[in-house]
Amino acid sequence: MLSPVLFLLFASLPGDPSVGGAVARRTTVDTALTRGLTLHRQLVKIATPEGHYRCALEVEGYALRDILDRVGIKKVDDGFNLPLDTFISVKGRTGASALFSYSETFLAGDSGPLLASRTRLLLPHHHEPLQANNDPTILRTAAERAALDLHACASCHAASAAPALSLPQGWLLISPSDGFGGRFVEDVTEVSVGQTGLIVKDTRDSTKAAFVDVPKVVAPDGAVSPLTPERYQAVPQRAWKDAAIGMGMGFRGEHEWRGAELGLLLRPLLPASADPRQLWILVTAEDGYRVLLSGSEVFAAPDGRGVFLADWRDGKPLGPGSGRYHVVPRPDFFTDCEVRMVKEIRIGQPGAPR
Repeated sequence: MLSPVLFLLFASLPGDPSVGGAVARRTTVDTALTRGLTLHRQLVKIATPEGHYRCALEVEGYALRDILDRVGIKKVDDGFNLPLDTFISVKGRTGASALFSYSETFLAGDSGPLLASRTRLLLPHHHEPLQANNDPTILRTAAERAALDLHACASCHAASAAPALSLPQGWLLISPSDGFGGRFVEDVTEVSVGQTGLIVKDTRDSTKAAFVDVPKVVAPDGAVSPLTPERYQAVPQRAWKDAAIGMGMGFRGEHEWRGAELGLLLRPLLPASADPRQLWILVTAEDGYRVLLSGSEVFAAPDGRGVFLADWRDGKPLGPGSGRYHVVPRPDFFTDCEVRMVKEIRIGQPGAPR
């Protein structure tokens, strides 16, 4: 048998998530929308909201970017005609939510976050056979999982040595690149493309070469502070080399960079109660080019794979035409989310007053 206390919701069968916000076509994630899309399989370890082990799953689902490609992203005009400053918000029936940037959804070079309906629990090979029509280790859809009755399994998992059986319900949002404790939404009800609502302005001085000496940083509460060289140098620096490939121009050269992790610079500005996974970081250049990053990209990336604020390239400090700082999101396969002439770094969250 399987596990201890089971919390299964039988009040209503899970429905298909809606897709809305800044999209060309509002719809639901049903068989008509997903027909012909590539199915991805992934093994994942799921954590509880408190960060403890909940279960291990094999999921089968669709890349969030493929679903959004089908409906199309259509922004309300804010003066910036690229989707790089949008974010994707995923919400569940119980109130859980996750935020993703356009960058990590479309430009990271892997499948990105997945929206999965078919799921199975991973159990030890030595486990005794289960009833086929009630076996949670078979890939099952959201509706099939809601109909399983696993209460009998609790008797074998009441001992402290066996973890509680937990079978997530409904459509699931999985972020494989996050690893254990990463973003996860159970019983997904809504996928929405959001905008910050901030208008883009080109503030370059046409009489001289562009150079931003001291960018400003805007905290979640609206407080503004300068990113001085002293503040920048107070955090550890590291160097790396990479080949730059852009979606528009292709190969853009090999470069050696030196910089500091953006998360280390910004974390002191976060309130103690803030959940970084629910935040976005908007980086704006003096010419109006801008990119939105998710809090998970900036504050929870694996060591050395986060977003960096560089001040040296190819052995020389950045200067006129580049600004003092250049944002480099290292996990991105493409360089389109790099920002030169950094003028402002703003921390915000969906629905918060600007």
